[in-house]
Amino acid sequence: MLGIFLGLPLPWVQLLAFVGGLLAVSLVYLLASRIRRHDPVLVLVLAGVALGTLLGAGISLLKILADPYSQLPSITFWLLGGLNGVSFADLASAAPLMLAGLLPLALLRWRINLLSLSDEEAAALGLSISRIRLLLILSATLMTASAVAITGIIGWIGLVVPHMARLLVGPEFSRLLPASLLLGASFLLLTDTLARTLAGIELPLGILTALIGAPFFLLLLARGGRSA
Repeated sequence: MLGIFLGLPLPWVQLLAFVGGLLAVSLVYLLASRIRRHDPVLVLVLAGVALGTLLGAGISLLKILADPYSQLPSITFWLLGGLNGVSFADLASAAPLMLAGLLPLALLRWRINLLSLSDEEAAALGLSISRIRLLLILSATLMTASAVAITGIIGWIGLVVPHMARLLVGPEFSRLLPASLLLGASFLLLTDTLARTLAGIELPLGILTALIGAPFFLLLLARGGRSA
């Protein structure tokens, strides 16, 4: 948003989005690592919510200060997300970073299964909990920041699709990872097709994924609560 506000060219906007994503997650992890009296996963989530709210306030401030005829529409469409501005050159620049983030997940697939155990049980089996979590967070952040840098914010896919894949193939990570990749790509392709064909104008992709993803996620929560 700052890059758009300053009138920088698109490659610089994408670079700032990528670096900003890495810095935001690094700050969340740093804050969570300093608080040791509570559950580390809960602290990580709450730190992310707090920092997200702070950064959201900064975005709102930039929207108020932005020129309503040139800058504000660009900021709004970036926040809504979409594939209409993505080129093959963008994909070529983002693909190596995404593959670099995906490689540790594939190599550590057996160790990731142990994270479903308690920390004491996983440590007893020889797993370094803090190191594996840090590596997974860095890998996921690298892939997410690479995608968001060229598409804007397209929410709910990364939250809903892994749950769908888990219902289909189970929790074993060597099956869950490729299933999530295929389902996520298929869901994105389907929603993008709907966004281009449902109305006379192309709907922002982030709106459509939220309209589909949020109710489905609530359904999954309700189903999980009944089964518990």
